[in-house]
Amino acid sequence: MNIVGLDVGSTTAKAVWLKNGKISFKIVSTHNWRSLIEEVKKELGDVKIVSTGYFRKKVEHDFTITEITASIYGVKDLLRRDIDAIVDIGGQDTKVVDVKRNDFKMNDKCSAGTGAFFELVANYFKIDVKELGKLHFASKKVPKINSTCSVFALSEIVSKLVEGYSKEDIIRGLHFSFINRIIPMIPKDAKKIALIGGVAKNAGIVDAFSRYFKVYVPKEPQIVNAYGCIAYYEKLGL
Repeated sequence: MNIVGLDVGSTTAKAVWLKNGKISFKIVSTHNWRSLIEEVKKELGDVKIVSTGYFRKKVEHDFTITEITASIYGVKDLLRRDIDAIVDIGGQDTKVVDVKRNDFKMNDKCSAGTGAFFELVANYFKIDVKELGKLHFASKKVPKINSTCSVFALSEIVSKLVEGYSKEDIIRGLHFSFINRIIPMIPKDAKKIALIGGVAKNAGIVDAFSRYFKVYVPKEPQIVNAYGCIAYYEKLGL
């Protein structure tokens, strides 16, 4: 029977399984999780589903694990190196896992420290969110953006544009402003961190974090927790 890791978060659902020794996966919007499972079953036949994520207990599953456990096992298996902390930036929340102490902190009260913030920024500039990383490296100067609220940040964006900063400058400034909200959550003795979640695909965010830490990003950072479900379940030997 195939083991499928299912990570159902606030914005996307990710299914991961191993096929011929290689990782296969599918990603859909959260509300399409049922069709995702149906599609996976159609391809694999009988499956055992190990779920994680915000809705892990509400979706079809045979076994559940926490996002913290999933991220630790996923990062350990995929990166094959010691990591001090894991920064998981999702659509609606950000979790920082202290690997050494097996502890975590979470920001789920403000979108300014989540992927939703960059969706807002991309919409404002009428660009695809995937372009933010590329524009980050085209900036010539970095404005200091102080707002810790996404609503006020938009007002500050307008002010910076009026002052003469370019779109590229502002995006880079927003990336640094973004990580400055997350850094206080990271253990003070952490030197090596893993970035996971959809926002880890943003090269500008990776660059900003790299100014303070040794940063590692798995090849597919969005599926780490789903893969961690498989890694943990196989360790249990059930």
